[in-house]
Amino acid sequence: MTVEAPDGTRFHLNKDFNINEYSGEVTRRWVLYGPTGAGLVPAGDYRFVYYEEEELVLTQVVSYTPETVGFPKDIKWLREGDDLVVEWTPPQDTASDMWYKVILFPDGGNVISDIIDWDASSARLRDIPLSDGATGTLNVAIYFPGGYAPSRYLPFNW
Repeated sequence: MTVEAPDGTRFHLNKDFNINEYSGEVTRRWVLYGPTGAGLVPAGDYRFVYYEEEELVLTQVVSYTPETVGFPKDIKWLREGDDLVVEWTPPQDTASDMWYKVILFPDGGNVISDIIDWDASSARLRDIPLSDGATGTLNVAIYFPGGYAPSRYLPFNW
């Protein structure tokens, strides 16, 4: 699969995916992170073209308006048995169309995560399948329709 971004840059994706489900993620990332080193792109309509081999399979126009949001701070975590309890200070600009995601990145293991309501300031992830002594990092991200804002990554030792 090849995606042609609005600036003509082509991205080659070696994934087998449903293009209609994945195209939003591709376009969102390009618009949010822009061409390398360019920062956020200005507001406007952006055209993306998707090819399989050289056959055109989708053209998509994405409207974009820059938006900023704060991120969770003061992250604290505690292990209670096999549960992970996480607390954070929410950003001031949360709204009901947002949600949190607590994400664990165990070293050498699969990512573990859970989605939390927008008006929360803590979460309990039950029955975490990690062995004693497992290490990695975790963060709490707030997601909104235009993107996400992650907290800093904290190390953990299970």
